[in-house]
Amino acid sequence: MSDRRLDAEGERRLREAGFVPEASPTGKQRWRDPQTGRMIPGANALKEAKRREERDLEEAGWKREEIEGEMFWRKPDSGRLYPRGAAHDLLLKSRERR
Repeated sequence: MSDRRLDAEGERRLREAGFVPEASPTGKQRWRDPQTGRMIPGANALKEAKRREERDLEEAGWKREEIEGEMFWRKPDSGRLYPRGAAHDLLLKSRERR
């Protein structure tokens, strides 16, 4: 995977997932995985964070749907469709209200 820079949204998602930015011994930006403690490149960390978001959504009863080649998530109580990131943000907000 490339060592490309993450955009602001990618960095936000990583921080919300508990990943911590650190410089590797070679001086490159890496992200420490909160579950494994390993340092991994940003693109790999973002893929892992997205997998964890999808798992959270599935566990909360959200259903994945593909529409015209794009993936969306259906909210269990309203049936509305959201992209993964927005769906996960809604899930986190609903957990905060509890």
